[in-house]
Amino acid sequence: MADYYQIGQERAADRPATVLRPSGELDINARDELRTAIIDALTEHEDVTVDLARVTFIDSEALGALIDGFNAAVAGNATFRVVGATGSVARVLTVSGSQAVFDSALETPDS
Repeated sequence: MADYYQIGQERAADRPATVLRPSGELDINARDELRTAIIDALTEHEDVTVDLARVTFIDSEALGALIDGFNAAVAGNATFRVVGATGSVARVLTVSGSQAVFDSALETPDS
């Protein structure tokens, strides 16, 4: 069976950051690879962004991989962003409450 997803990766040249750019359909078949890519990126850098702009579908298993990445970032005092979701992918993140959690981690309390 051919994979119907890919997980691209870019490393910033000017700072210790990684942008993961998955594309296609993220489901149970993509879960482990997505989780591994996120954890590996967090191991190397303290700033990881997952850009979902090219993702056409996401299920609860792949969403779980994003949540695992978020939890690992929080535990490691790292920055973790999930950006670019549109259409049904954005709806899944919104309805599940995940996007609000991802966004709240980036907010800084007022001084």
